[in-house]
Amino acid sequence: MLAGFDARVTGAGFPLVRYSDDMVVLAASRDEAQEGLRVMSEAAGELGMPLGADKSGVMSFEEGFCFLGEDFGPRYPPTLAGQRVTEPARKVLYLGMQGAHAHLEAGRLIVQSAQDAEVLDIPSGTVERIVCFGAVGISAGLRSWALASEVELVFLSRRGTYLGQAWSATAGRRIGRLRAQLAVADNPARALPFARTVVDAKVRKQMVLLQRLARRDNTEIITSAVGQISELLAMLPECGTREELMGIEGAAAREYFAALGQIMPDGLRFAGRSRQPPGDLINAALSYGYAIILSEAVSALCAAGLDPAIGLLHAEQDNRPSLALDLMEEFRPLVVDQIVVAAARRGELRSEHGRRDEALHGVLLTKAGREVLVGEYERRMLQHTKGALPGLSGSMRRHLYRQAERLAAYVYDPLAAWTGLSWR
Repeated sequence: MLAGFDARVTGAGFPLVRYSDDMVVLAASRDEAQEGLRVMSEAAGELGMPLGADKSGVMSFEEGFCFLGEDFGPRYPPTLAGQRVTEPARKVLYLGMQGAHAHLEAGRLIVQSAQDAEVLDIPSGTVERIVCFGAVGISAGLRSWALASEVELVFLSRRGTYLGQAWSATAGRRIGRLRAQLAVADNPARALPFARTVVDAKVRKQMVLLQRLARRDNTEIITSAVGQISELLAMLPECGTREELMGIEGAAAREYFAALGQIMPDGLRFAGRSRQPPGDLINAALSYGYAIILSEAVSALCAAGLDPAIGLLHAEQDNRPSLALDLMEEFRPLVVDQIVVAAARRGELRSEHGRRDEALHGVLLTKAGREVLVGEYERRMLQHTKGALPGLSGSMRRHLYRQAERLAAYVYDPLAAWTGLSWR
């Protein structure tokens, strides 16, 4: 009912927090807040639902105010970096120290530097997944333990390109599952509706992120991009092939990244998406994050009994996990794009976190930049949410695995439908 109201307010450059019909609009000054109140009043009046005069007004944190029974003031809210983050008993271990070596000893996972200095010593039972970047050694004993314990070993290049991973034989594929998956991939009546929904879900999340970033000084850029993307979305029902769908996705991505690049902080703006190699720091961070979540998508699909190489939207290629690319599409803006933009806007990701590699003719993340990104990525994947999928409340990582399970149901059940995550 109020979706149009939300679009009107955010389109005017006012960040909006709304729970049902209780809402707060954020502004940088009292005059700007008065303008926000005017925009809200007009938008609500057009719906025949005028704002309650006795409950509406301009407030500030200095003066203090109450919203949904919670008092806000100059000393509240506190730092919310870890809000709604669920700490699991078993965690992901990221190994990025070049020349480091990991091994197992007396039930503990030990990591040593290239100079044999011990840098980590933790109980092996606390590790759920091991992600290795570049020249990192894994002992034979640790490898055997990981495979026997169903702890995934993921291998990425130093700059974050996905190389592959090892998983336990108990998660292996069966002939019947492969045949079912190939049958769906070869059946346009099943593959195309899925592919169309994947593109729709990804593009809508790109629009949501742009709208969340709308401010008074960038409304023209955001409004133009969202309008262009909306027009492209309207063309999706007419697409009759995967190539046409990918064409719409690519055109929307160009509008999206062009707008995103213009509203980044000074020194971090970019002209558009560039990769292999990335042309700037933000693109390097995006590529790095995409490689990490791609490896998680592969793991989720294997756990669901699917072959990650047989795509429904992305065409099959021997050297890439096409179905994992399908699965991760809607998580790109939802997870990676959001954390990269947030880190840049908070000043945590800065220009010195990128270094130009003359041999590659591109920009790579420094060690400090990778640490920032991996830390933000983990916090986002552990963030607890509900409402994105009916009946599911849990971490973002749990939602990724649930989508893989739902994709398996789509493959095996000809009557099953596919839907993306909700994010507003």
